[in-house]
Amino acid sequence: MHLKNLITSFPVAKYKFIIQPKEDIIFSNFKGSTFRGAFGYTLKKICCVAKDKDCISCLLKTKCVYSIIFEAKISNAEYKILGYTEPPRPFVIEPPIDEKTKYSPNETIEFSILIFGNSIQFLPYIIYTFYELGKKGIGKTRAKYELLSVETYDGKKIYDVETQTLHNIDSTIKLSFDGNYKDVKEIKIKFLTPTRIKINNKYTTEITFQTLIRLILRRLAGLFLFYFDKRLDNDFETILKEAESVNTKYSSIKWVDLERYSTRQKTKMKLGGIIGEVVYEGDITNFVPLLKIGELTHIGKNTTFGLGKYEVII
Repeated sequence: MHLKNLITSFPVAKYKFIIQPKEDIIFSNFKGSTFRGAFGYTLKKICCVAKDKDCISCLLKTKCVYSIIFEAKISNAEYKILGYTEPPRPFVIEPPIDEKTKYSPNETIEFSILIFGNSIQFLPYIIYTFYELGKKGIGKTRAKYELLSVETYDGKKIYDVETQTLHNIDSTIKLSFDGNYKDVKEIKIKFLTPTRIKINNKYTTEITFQTLIRLILRRLAGLFLFYFDKRLDNDFETILKEAESVNTKYSSIKWVDLERYSTRQKTKMKLGGIIGEVVYEGDITNFVPLLKIGELTHIGKNTTFGLGKYEVII
């Protein structure tokens, strides 16, 4: 497998945001929906100069941070030939996974945002958006909060409330797999947030190892193409053929239903997916780099909400 060098060169950055409520914040049971919806709405308010136009008809759409992150469309015919109807979005919000829905002013809330490829440059806009969102309020009661700090994945502070400044710190995650994983014959995958996987236009709860690898490859291919300007030309069929020999040893997957209201589309959206554990056995060593980067990118549909998060246990 020749993907390892490409995977380790792909820019991925992860940031931890810490906020403190100024009044009780009430979330639905799916906090990712609240964060994602409020983020998009506030970023558009900050960036959009053509208030009465949609992004498609706007002359500034290729330069507007909101349009690039949320509304970019495919104009290149080659991308359509490859089967993409629209670009994957270059970020993932990871909300708190717990079931807590109420936070008081004596607590803090931590969530993470992952950004991919050339979109890492937009971090200042993202931080400013959550700073402004704290003034406007979030959740069912539009409760206000204060953005206390933003840190890199390894604890370096990029922003804190005392200095009110952004620090220019290299925040990309250094991926390395040399010598770390040898002779892996069994692996556990824990699906931590609902993972929406479609096969033959139907959502499924049966996730073979080959299906898992196929999802990761497709996710990476899109992110590389649109945000790293590289096309993955590897022999995917050979990789998938090798993945077919890895068997499912144990599975405790179940389907859970989620629902969110889309303000933009003015309709309720179904966001159910699988959670649980699967144990695979076979010759897995070569797949570890793919599985590990899939932890960061998430897989399946609606990843920007934090869906499709899994953990690899070796």
